[in-house]
Amino acid sequence: MNTFTTDAINIKTYPLSENDNIVVMFSRDKGLIKGVAKGVKKPKSKLGARMQMLVANKLMLNEGKSLDVIKEAQAINPFNKLRYNLDKLNYSIYLSEIIGNFCRENTEEIPEVNKNIYELFYKTLENISNANDSVQIVLSVIKFQLKFMREVGLGLELSHCLKCSSKIKDDAYFSIENGGVTCKDCLDDYSRKIKINIKIIEFLNEILNCDINKPTKYDILVNEKVTTSCFNLLRKYIDIQTGRECKTVKVLEMTKEGR
Repeated sequence: MNTFTTDAINIKTYPLSENDNIVVMFSRDKGLIKGVAKGVKKPKSKLGARMQMLVANKLMLNEGKSLDVIKEAQAINPFNKLRYNLDKLNYSIYLSEIIGNFCRENTEEIPEVNKNIYELFYKTLENISNANDSVQIVLSVIKFQLKFMREVGLGLELSHCLKCSSKIKDDAYFSIENGGVTCKDCLDDYSRKIKINIKIIEFLNEILNCDINKPTKYDILVNEKVTTSCFNLLRKYIDIQTGRECKTVKVLEMTKEGR
């Protein structure tokens, strides 16, 4: 039986038997993987809390035909701060849903993409954990949305018109289906479109092309209205690409309505 090690973040867990769970993880080396956590429900389990959602572990697994078996797990980061704030937790689960919807299992043939997505996910969870308010939380999520879609080959065009390729210099329109901006002259060529201010386009371009941990001028300037608007814009594009709405979005909406 072949054994392998990898760093991975738990994105989902569900029961297999009375004492065992299946854990879905995104790994640095193989992309999406599923492993059996044997005996994890027992009080004295060595795996225990390490198999909860949104915990980063250094793992040792035995390869199986359909499911790997988790032999050892050493916690790298449990992201504990996420678990004491409902917004932080829900937005982090939303990221997990995106990864689960887009990524395929055992994709070791694309190591650079797996590594980039793992590090993006890890850094975003750290940034959400350390966020001081809702604006910072959603800003971290927007950065993830933009950079993740680029990693999976569905990046947005935010500099030039999708139709005529002219540089966008004024207010424009965002095409939900096509994932990019179109100038006013090409407006009729796209059905579902949302008017977008040039300042918002510049904001999205700035954070798309900046390192996720490097502060930009917008980190201080943006407000809740801007971050919420941009999050929803990108969410609609992502939903169209997957063909379904992330379940966590409804939870986020209900949470805000209840305040």
